[in-house]
Amino acid sequence: MKIIIAPDKFKGSLTAFEVCKSIEVGIKSIIPKAEILSFPMADGGDGFASILQAYLHTVTIECKTVDPVGRSIDAAYQWNQKTKTAIIEMAVASGLVLLKENEKNPLLTSSLGTGLLIKDAINKGANKIILGIGGSATNDGGIGILEALGFSLKDKDGKTVKGVGGNLDKIASITPPVLKEIKFEIACDVQNSLYGPTGASYIYAPQKGANSEQVKILDNGLKNLAEVLKQQTGKDISTIPGTGAAGGIAAPLLCFFDTELKQGVDMVIGASGIEDAINGTDLIITGEGKIDKQSLDGKVIGKIASLANEKRIPVIAFCGRLELSLAEIKRTGLSGAYVIGESISVEESMKNAGKLLTAKAKEIAEAFIK
Repeated sequence: MKIIIAPDKFKGSLTAFEVCKSIEVGIKSIIPKAEILSFPMADGGDGFASILQAYLHTVTIECKTVDPVGRSIDAAYQWNQKTKTAIIEMAVASGLVLLKENEKNPLLTSSLGTGLLIKDAINKGANKIILGIGGSATNDGGIGILEALGFSLKDKDGKTVKGVGGNLDKIASITPPVLKEIKFEIACDVQNSLYGPTGASYIYAPQKGANSEQVKILDNGLKNLAEVLKQQTGKDISTIPGTGAAGGIAAPLLCFFDTELKQGVDMVIGASGIEDAINGTDLIITGEGKIDKQSLDGKVIGKIASLANEKRIPVIAFCGRLELSLAEIKRTGLSGAYVIGESISVEESMKNAGKLLTAKAKEIAEAFIK
């Protein structure tokens, strides 16, 4: 029997690697001779770089940078010397996890730290940057990155503007430095536009600490940024799906660099080789911490279910929380979705996720061979 395990992380509990191991232990206890192939997955969120590292065999580069409020920190990115490619996770320098609750204010936070990582990679000779943008604390339209790369940001009086979200409406001109040609691939898993009711500020800024008045300021700022970029580059990025992700980080990159927005899970699937390994598989197991409607839209669960369905291979998913009806589960292409620790609290389930996952995998393996 051949089984493929291809889950996302259980956020706050287990990495995707640990999820794979926990499931394998449970299956092997019932079907010891099963051929099990593990393919840890990720979208563009936290863990994206470490997953790609496992498949692309990159090396870790330690780097001095700053956090979203400008404090000096150490962070790291992945480097492939052969292809001159850097894999950078926005969350390690510009992530919400780096801030205390009272520090969350997207008017004041900046993507400068991510820009410094990009600058370091460029100085190493990078010709391609793969950027995972999940978990950002910023709504600065990427002007912090521009500041780090040496772009000149000026207001209408010609004064330099600091690259933070609250200054977006002050920008009147953006002057690029002389830079080598760099290609950006941005792992983007949402379709929000840059500004407006479904844009970066209205949808995501409240999660980053913005109140209703600040949301309006940020939204107007991103609209101003789009207008300045259009005036200077001739490129209108205001309606491009995905530019609203991570506080508008892609907007200036699309205008000044060769930039492509891609679904993060597609990038991981392509690097992993799972599509070649899937033939002859009897069962595919996926999963993530919470399965809800978002799981089906550019996320790991939906993509793995689609791959399995193409080959008519049964696919099931494990999760800590399930927020889909039976009918919705069937529409995803999953044969079943199983909650670990159904009768215990979320906190207890997260604390004991590894053991619970192994027990659930054992239970499913017993049912599968009957």
